[in-house]
Amino acid sequence: MVKVVILYNLFERLQKGEEKDILAEGAIIEEIQAVENAVQSLGHESIVMAVREEISPIIHWLKEYQPDVVFNLCESVYGNSCWEMNIPALLDLFRIPYTGSPPLTLGLCQDKGKVKDILQSHGILTPRYKIFEQTIGPVKGNIFPIIVKPLHEDGSLGITRESVVFDDKTLGKQIQYILQQYQQPALVEEFVDGRELNVGLMETNGSVGTLPISEIDYTEFPEGIPKICGYEAKWVVESAEYQKTKPVCPASLEWLMERKVRDIAIRVFKLFECRDYARVDIRIDRDGKIYVLEVNPNPDISPQSGMARALKVQGTTYTEFVGNLIERALERKS
Repeated sequence: MVKVVILYNLFERLQKGEEKDILAEGAIIEEIQAVENAVQSLGHESIVMAVREEISPIIHWLKEYQPDVVFNLCESVYGNSCWEMNIPALLDLFRIPYTGSPPLTLGLCQDKGKVKDILQSHGILTPRYKIFEQTIGPVKGNIFPIIVKPLHEDGSLGITRESVVFDDKTLGKQIQYILQQYQQPALVEEFVDGRELNVGLMETNGSVGTLPISEIDYTEFPEGIPKICGYEAKWVVESAEYQKTKPVCPASLEWLMERKVRDIAIRVFKLFECRDYARVDIRIDRDGKIYVLEVNPNPDISPQSGMARALKVQGTTYTEFVGNLIERALERKS
């Protein structure tokens, strides 16, 4: 019997951002339950551990329990998403195999600016951007529309309908909002208007493959609301954005375009040395150019997530998916 620790971060108090941001944490409970059910269905022993405001208890219980593998669901430490990488780094020091990507991949992909630099250096299209680390004078001479995001957050935190701006004054205001409210630099990026795709990827039998591609259908979005999958669209059930955001899987793509999207996603997965599973977010503009927006190692795998939806369309059960991740982690045991 394999001993599995399901490790996650417990969000106990708001460190930054908006009060509503805590809604995103609700998905982790469903995620834990789904993973735990799958682990038990596989006949393994499981225990759930939460990283709270001290790491010492986790170190103690890992030593005490001596798991064969850790199913890593941690997305931050002490409310700091940039410290996500420290959990797999700790597990590496303890020589405990774990699911998902290694520390360097997680740390690198947490910095959206560095991701874009690497993409550009390898000839992969990504929207043009600039990073603002502090408040400066008036921001002028821009080509609109532009989208403003926190540099280091996941789950669309800090991204709302106000994030897409159309003039210099509003741009400056939104940069200031990110700097103050999220206590981190602001990523200012050209807004690519077009189709939005999510490409889930999974490693099996030593090779990387793509899951059925998902598209976010914005055709029913209310007039005047930017077509983005912001925080409301992901988490606020009663919002117009949530109710009018429709995931379509598989996406209807001409075969050549689909092949190009899949090839780019696999290339990105390998470039950032993602492991086990990941998601690459893409937009196709009106000229058919493919832009990589973000790289998501260890993406959300809650039952309502895009990854879970794509697995179902492919014909892979959730239990099979979890079993594959555990098997891959065990193969890395030294």
